[in-house]
Amino acid sequence: MQEELLPGCDRQVFERVWKRVMPNERGDCPFEVVEAAARPSLPAVVVQDTPAEEEEETVTCLGPSSAVHGPQLQQYIDQELAAHRCCQALARRVPGAGGRMLSGLAAEQRRRAKRLSTAYFLISGVRYWPADRGGAPSPQPVQAALREQFQAMQRYAACYRAAAAGTADPCLESLFHESADEAEAHAWVIRGVLEQM
Repeated sequence: MQEELLPGCDRQVFERVWKRVMPNERGDCPFEVVEAAARPSLPAVVVQDTPAEEEEETVTCLGPSSAVHGPQLQQYIDQELAAHRCCQALARRVPGAGGRMLSGLAAEQRRRAKRLSTAYFLISGVRYWPADRGGAPSPQPVQAALREQFQAMQRYAACYRAAAAGTADPCLESLFHESADEAEAHAWVIRGVLEQM
């Protein structure tokens, strides 16, 4: 019976490779070949068997029981990133303070997309962050594009409020309420930009 140093590796192969890598024994070498009998054993880990149903019930905040909201979160992340790109493009077209306000909105929309993406990750264990789809700038006049964004922010706020009412997850509910408040505030910032034009 061959003594195993590592799973799937016998001692002779290890020593042959080691001599190729480290031909001379050096005092400053951080590695030491330890005999299997001399290796300390690791403490036993006790795993308490918990039925999957009980485990899901104990994680009420952004846990597996909130997985039904996954597609909805993906949609919200997509819409926030689209709004981010649109506000960035509009910020370049609006001079002065209005452009700076739109640039600030774009940054806030990206942060909101990040918060939604983090919630998605905590629920599913999968990172969802779509590739940047830059797209062509809107050919419509600036005022028309701002009007469209004003209406979109109001729709987003209504969607977030409905989502908050439709979840049992207290963390998601809070995130959706917060997102709705921010979307409403963004609508009023866009209105302010239009008033300055």
